[in-house]
Amino acid sequence: MKDLQHYFNQQLESHADGVQRWVIGLSGGLDSVVLLHLAANALPAEQLRVITVDHQLQPASSQWAAFCGRLAASLQLPFQQQKVTVDQSASLERAARNARYQAFEQLLQPGDCLLLAHHLNDQAETLLFRMLRGAGVRGMAGMPQTRALGQAVLLRPLLHVSRQQLHQWAEAEQLEWIDDPSNQDLTYDRNYLRHKIMPLLQARWPGFTHRWADMATHMCEAERLHYDLAEIDYAAVRGGDGLSCAALMALSQARRNNLLRFWCRKAGVWLGERQLQAVQSLLLAADDRQPLLTLGKQQLRRYQGTLLLQRAPLELSWQHRSLTAEGIQLPQGCLEVCDSDASVAGLKTLTNVSVRNRQDGDRCRPVGRGGSCSLKKLFQEYKIPAWQRNAWPVCVVGDEIVALPGICICEDWQSEKKGQGFALNWQPIALSDPGDSDTL
Repeated sequence: MKDLQHYFNQQLESHADGVQRWVIGLSGGLDSVVLLHLAANALPAEQLRVITVDHQLQPASSQWAAFCGRLAASLQLPFQQQKVTVDQSASLERAARNARYQAFEQLLQPGDCLLLAHHLNDQAETLLFRMLRGAGVRGMAGMPQTRALGQAVLLRPLLHVSRQQLHQWAEAEQLEWIDDPSNQDLTYDRNYLRHKIMPLLQARWPGFTHRWADMATHMCEAERLHYDLAEIDYAAVRGGDGLSCAALMALSQARRNNLLRFWCRKAGVWLGERQLQAVQSLLLAADDRQPLLTLGKQQLRRYQGTLLLQRAPLELSWQHRSLTAEGIQLPQGCLEVCDSDASVAGLKTLTNVSVRNRQDGDRCRPVGRGGSCSLKKLFQEYKIPAWQRNAWPVCVVGDEIVALPGICICEDWQSEKKGQGFALNWQPIALSDPGDSDTL
């Protein structure tokens, strides 16, 4: 690449839509120092910001952060250092990466574009690393050049530039950088690949990194096709809040697995082969069963012919909360209070009404029923899933049940006329958070 600066400028121009500020992730190493100088040459200082994340894993980490601060100051760029604590009980490489990206997400704002200095050799290492771990098409698509990161966007403008080209440019510009001694520690998988395996591949097949970059592009296109097919199947298989088990089983196994991966990934759950086999067993369980599969903080269950993916329910104790016209908002759900619909009579008053959990033996007298009925029977009639019943709010005045939100108002507690009084609706929440599965 003859003119690295020109190439870099083109990358920024092609991804500049909507960007208000460019944020440079600076570690002090060769790659990020080159990135910093390229950005400083291309953009006005008022559009730039430099962030250094101190992982506090090396004795000299504070000195490296100070070096980054001096470098930013020499270019008259705003600088921020963020210290993070890395969980050293797990994979140190993965834990450091997770801590770093969490710090970036907290610091970035809407309209920000985070620039990171990953290059062609990093991409090749990522592909080899994922291959050794048995990655599928999505994993072999490698690191994306751009993706969302919290409220901002991440861009890797040097992803198709080799480390040798970056080194040559740094020497020509007489730049200074830091060499992290931990990069030589072969106990880390990436370092072993970088220093032991990659040189052998390069010696035997010169230029293989470029061919692997092409392969990542092909895999990315294949992943896009998988996604498009999953969207088509999702529209056909979707049933209520989940997936129709019968429609799922009508798909070929390959399409079924593709759809399940796609559907769960949208909820932040990544399915491996073992999990897919467990889902298959769940789908084939007897009709009178309600099988459950726990996937981290999520639960996958089959209920009345539908496959549901929800957060694991949190224990909710109402503890006789007073009910007001504002309703009650909780992390587990929302109890709404609004004016009654013109076609029905609502709860005639909120005075002295409180909310508690259901209790064994609870019974009430729903309007128009002509007698008392157990809450268990009402839940069954209204098809309330068993796992939601213990947290369902029960409205009482003293010891008397006056309403079961979303189900019934009780005798003697309805308004005198239709369209009067209060309508009650309980909306349990079962949403999932997206995750991030990138490697670097």
